[in-house]
Order: sequence, then C-alpha cells, then structure tokens
Amino acid sequence: MYVDWKVINLNKIFNKFNLTLNIWISVIINVALSIVLPLVAMGTVTLPIFLKGFAIAFPVSTIIVLLIPINRLGDMVASKFGLQPQTVPFTLVSTAVLAFILGSFMSLLMTYINAGAYTGLFTPAYFAAWFSCWGWALLAVYLSALVGIYTGLPLTMKLCGPPQGH
Repeated sequence: MYVDWKVINLNKIFNKFNLTLNIWISVIINVALSIVLPLVAMGTVTLPIFLKGFAIAFPVSTIIVLLIPINRLGDMVASKFGLQPQTVPFTLVSTAVLAFILGSFMSLLMTYINAGAYTGLFTPAYFAAWFSCWGWALLAVYLSALVGIYTGLPLTMKLCGPPQGH
C-alpha cells in the first residue's frame, strides 16, 4: 500500500492539541485492555503481564489512531445516522466504530502477545483464544475511549487551548 504523504495534512495530525488528546485516550484504552484481556483470557493479571501488554499496545494503537482516519470514519457513520456533531449520540456512535476497529485489531495483537507462544499465530487455538475475549475487548475499548474523550477534551483544552482552526 502506498501512502501519498503530500495528500495527508501532517499539521492536522501532529499538533500539540491532537497529540495530547490522542495520547491521553490511548493511555486510558491501553490500561483497560492490559487489565481486561489477561483477566478474561487467563483469569489473572500480573504486573509483568500488564507492563508487557501496555508497552507493546500503547505505541501501536497510538500510531494507528494518528495515521489511520478511524475517527473520521466513525464521524462519517454517525453523520449517516443523521446525528449532529459534538452531541452525545454522535460521540457514542462514532466511538462505537473506533471501538470495533481498534478493539478488533488490538485484541488480535494482544492475544498474540499473551498467548501466541502457546497457540501459534493464526491457528485454530489462537482464534479460539482471541474470540473468547473479543467481546470484552470491544466493550473495554468502547467504554475506555468514552472516558478518555470526556476527560481528555477538558484536560487538553486546559493544557493546549482550543484546537487549531477552531
């Protein structure tokens, strides 16, 4: 896949407001995933398991959300439902799209991190392990993303001022 970097406005992605907000939301999402997925899959979470999951998942999910327009896709879906931007219903629908995409990818990755050595990659045992925690991953990402959005926007506004162009 070829990415035409001239078409992507990097100033919209890599500005203080957007980076601060996305890092905040990513921290909350990945703390939740690093706790929920081991609990569901293994019945326990230890500090080494948590740190290993977080250390890998946080940078991966942050880069994904910054470079792939998942948020815009969620906004587009919410708009198709006739919802108005910057309303609670719009945010709930838009975040559901983000949760489905990011939660699916991150649960696949974190299943590999925690169980891949035992199951192998893309084996029936791997998919069984992933599927057993996938719904929990979607719920964890959805709820933690909402917490991140509703706590991160006021925090980021206080730290950075309003976003550029607003």
